[in-house]
Amino acid sequence: MVSSVFCAAGVVLSLIAHVGASSSHSHCEEYDYIVVGGGTSGLVVANRLTENRRTTVLVIERGGFANGPRAIIPYWANDLDTSLMIRPTSAPNPQLHNLTIQVAVPAVVGGATVINGMAYMRGSRTDYDAWEELGNPGWGWRGLLPYFRKSSTFAPPSPPAVQAWNMTWDPAAFGSGPVYSTIADFQWPDLQPFWSSWRSEPGIPQPADLNSGHGPGAYWGPSTIDRRDMTRTTARKAYYDPVFAQRPNLRLLTEHTATQIVFRNLRATGVKVRRNQEDDDDARTFCARKEVILAAGAIQTPHLLQVSGVGPKHVLQAAGIPVVKHVPGVGANFQDHATVFMIFNLANASFPNPGTMAANATARGGGGLGHGIAAVAVPRHILSRSHREPAHRSGSHAVPAKFPGLRVIAQGFQEAEVDPGTSPVLQQRIRLGSPVPGGGVSPGVMLKPLSRGTVTLDPADPHGLPVVQYNTFMNPVDAEIAVSVVKRARAFWSKPDIAVLGPSEISPGAQHQTDEEILAALKNGALIPSLAHPSGSCSMMPEDLGGCVGPDLKVHGLKGLSIIDASVIPMIPGAPLQATVYAIAEKAADIIKSRA
Repeated sequence: MVSSVFCAAGVVLSLIAHVGASSSHSHCEEYDYIVVGGGTSGLVVANRLTENRRTTVLVIERGGFANGPRAIIPYWANDLDTSLMIRPTSAPNPQLHNLTIQVAVPAVVGGATVINGMAYMRGSRTDYDAWEELGNPGWGWRGLLPYFRKSSTFAPPSPPAVQAWNMTWDPAAFGSGPVYSTIADFQWPDLQPFWSSWRSEPGIPQPADLNSGHGPGAYWGPSTIDRRDMTRTTARKAYYDPVFAQRPNLRLLTEHTATQIVFRNLRATGVKVRRNQEDDDDARTFCARKEVILAAGAIQTPHLLQVSGVGPKHVLQAAGIPVVKHVPGVGANFQDHATVFMIFNLANASFPNPGTMAANATARGGGGLGHGIAAVAVPRHILSRSHREPAHRSGSHAVPAKFPGLRVIAQGFQEAEVDPGTSPVLQQRIRLGSPVPGGGVSPGVMLKPLSRGTVTLDPADPHGLPVVQYNTFMNPVDAEIAVSVVKRARAFWSKPDIAVLGPSEISPGAQHQTDEEILAALKNGALIPSLAHPSGSCSMMPEDLGGCVGPDLKVHGLKGLSIIDASVIPMIPGAPLQATVYAIAEKAADIIKSRA
């Protein structure tokens, strides 16, 4: 099977050479649709639109193809491969002692699906129903479920693994789509007491499958591994590789960057593109007969809009960008999953030493293949009863300094602070043996952050890298929740079943006991503002609430321009974004087809 993958890669490389040769033409080549971004959502929509052989689609992708083992072997470390992404440095976070981090922005065909942790998890139905309540009919759980199913196929784990680990799933949650997932058979034995403790904890439900929308609870999360050959499932493998050779109406232009959307009378008519490493003087324009479709992700999409003249007018004017359309919400409402990393040394762990673990990774299918995700999604009332309710919070906490006086955005943020109800606010996982040999890491993922960040152009270098501000802890409720995350993790790790492993806390450190001490440790590096789940920066909300697109995904006040990526998410779901973005893109394809 691997040899056939490499054979396909050779055909792909041949296509790249052909595309590169044609990019020097000076005339405006026309396509029905131009998709900016060949990642998760872009490849889905390009595939679905070109099912009609009379429809022509050009996909513009900044990155190239990832071939060889790194493209097919399930593994966590692609997120460390800087050749597959660009890495802007975030703006100093004032609530975290001006912390900056390297922002992971995929630049590879297949996008985030090539570099992510492969988690296939959906949010709870209340996550998506909240989208609908914000003025987006058809975008609730019922409206999205057919597209979750359309995109996905689940292959069950082996019967011995099911019996040993009490693995459950809901076949009705999945369909027969091209995105394959499974729960790996191999799990480290020392995971058993953690799993048992989660399932026996009072107040924690035990749904058969969180992908059915029934959260929170203790569950096994699938990974995007194709059980037929045990390779990583990517958007490229699912939506591009099977069709590109048979569809001359689908063109993928790699290693080119979209530099500007071209407008005429408030209609998007094309995209200016330049080959990477070349000057803007060498840019050329491709024309769209029907629509320009933005699928560049929650970092790049608002940046491209702003450099094209669409965004908050004071941001554009400060950079000398002519204003095409004042859309205050472009780059606002930015969200990610801040995460508390609890790290423990285990004195009595039974899993092997690093050398044996490395051998088992290949001999027994551990490591990347042993990638079932046992986790618990914790509801707010279990985490803590002390937090202020959403009704008592002020939208002023959410208005970034870059957007002064924009009451419409403040109002939109307040509307977006919908009480999550049964939606979980914390996800707790366990990872054993790595990155701490002989230890365990328990990431506490804050699933429902209330703080909002921004993505803006740099006024000193508008066409350079965007400025990403997470604004973690801008809303003080987030800080309260983070402290509770640490307390909960400590209580969990002290349970009798887990205490026999001899855990000792390394980070944040057991010396931090009071709320004030814990918060200080979090601000000093025990918390990271991003789990590489960027979203919300071009939100799907009414324009009078600061939204950028409507439920039809068209940008407010403009024609021929739509957005289909994670930037349209108005409230981040309580789960990794991969499954959600696939569903958004499948639904987007049907919406775009319906107006063709």
